[in-house]
Amino acid sequence: MVRRSDIIGKRYREVFPRAEERRLGGILDRVYQTGEPFSTEEYLVPEDLRDDGTREDRYFRFNVQPLCDTEGQVYGMMAVATEISEQVRARQVLERSQEENQKLLRELEAASRAKDEFLAMLGHELRNPLSPIATALQLMKLRGETRTTREQQVIERQVNHLTRLVDDLLDVSKITRGKVELRKERVEIADVIAKAIEMASDLFEQRNHDLSLDVAYERLWVDGDPVRLAQVVANLLTNAARYTAPGGKIMVSARRESEPEGGQVVIRVKDNGSGISSDLLPRIFDLFIQGHRSADRAEGGLGLGLALVKNLVVLHGGSVVALSEGLGKGSEFVIRLPAVAEVGNLDAIHSERDRPPSQPDGHGKRVLVVDDNNDAADLLAEILRDVGHQVEVAYSPVAALELSETFRPQVAVLDIGLPVMDGYELAARLRSNPVTADCLLIALTGYGQSHDRTRSEQGGFQYHLVKPVDIVRLIKIVSGDEAATAGDALPAH
Repeated sequence: MVRRSDIIGKRYREVFPRAEERRLGGILDRVYQTGEPFSTEEYLVPEDLRDDGTREDRYFRFNVQPLCDTEGQVYGMMAVATEISEQVRARQVLERSQEENQKLLRELEAASRAKDEFLAMLGHELRNPLSPIATALQLMKLRGETRTTREQQVIERQVNHLTRLVDDLLDVSKITRGKVELRKERVEIADVIAKAIEMASDLFEQRNHDLSLDVAYERLWVDGDPVRLAQVVANLLTNAARYTAPGGKIMVSARRESEPEGGQVVIRVKDNGSGISSDLLPRIFDLFIQGHRSADRAEGGLGLGLALVKNLVVLHGGSVVALSEGLGKGSEFVIRLPAVAEVGNLDAIHSERDRPPSQPDGHGKRVLVVDDNNDAADLLAEILRDVGHQVEVAYSPVAALELSETFRPQVAVLDIGLPVMDGYELAARLRSNPVTADCLLIALTGYGQSHDRTRSEQGGFQYHLVKPVDIVRLIKIVSGDEAATAGDALPAH
């Protein structure tokens, strides 16, 4: 224990005179005097038992047993000491490591919450200026203005690009927290691919790509969210277009494979573009990972698209892989989704969302538009007036409450981020007033996450629309075309 030979034959207190060293001597005295044994699994021995100035913490497992004569009198003791210093130090290191890990985990969780809150706020703040721009463009189209067609197309492309970036940021936040809600239905893959091509068509046209399709003649059905699946394929098409030189080739194919059991629908997006390096290929689906970018960053994007693709495909019970023989040799992305059998005649399953809104038949609604962004409110009011509705605008909640007493709106389109009182409180005030109790309430907001929709539902809104708003969809809702806008409706109260 003490690595000394000069102590043999000497009294304990003579060898170890310091008070802290007498603790062990006291234990030995107690066992000798009482006859009661002593044991401990972990005992810290004083730091300087060698009496040479060397200081170290040493730990022992002690077992001290009294030795008794035939009459039960203690005449001595047997002490067994096993050094466990290394084990204790290893455990202490592990405990400190665990404490540090827990601290880091708490810090990471706090940072993640702060990031999600920042992304949600960023999405809201970006959507606010995008909304009046998009609304102005749609108003120009509805009025048939052709003198600035080219300029409109340029602005529309850039607004759509910004909107997709905002959506991708918020989608990443939702997916990483497990907040994405899939609205599954029986979906035909050909419809998904057609929608995806439409979403990515602007980029194809700009870069003059040769796009070829090879979709199986048989109908390919899956259970999935048609909007999210179209987003998946559109992200792959957009990625292919960005990394394929102008005039390059992009091919989309879809087939059914009978194996494994139950079968799979396999979608392939292949290009002859810049390819993927071998060191990047294993990480290509990670967040914020991108291939080699040219100095002018013509490819654009934030490195979110492929991460969204993988997460959304996995949520559908499928898988996605990236293939490439290296830089300059193109790439291929392969999606596999569980196939389902076709049931009955599904030819008639088509949403009416894209059907043009009809003009009110002389019975336009009284619509109150409330938004503290004057441009957004005025442009939206102009569009609704153009299709035959009677519209009043209020730029503050107080003005809205005063105006509603005389105007008696049948429909109220309310911005949520209002000053003084937010849209939820304004909705509650309108609901509590007999004059506006039956008013159709439509939430118009930059916040589009699931908990935002839930709060709108709890606040008495019938619809929750995210900026920049789809004007065609809004007109249908205001006009009462509920069948065509079921996806935007909140659950009935």
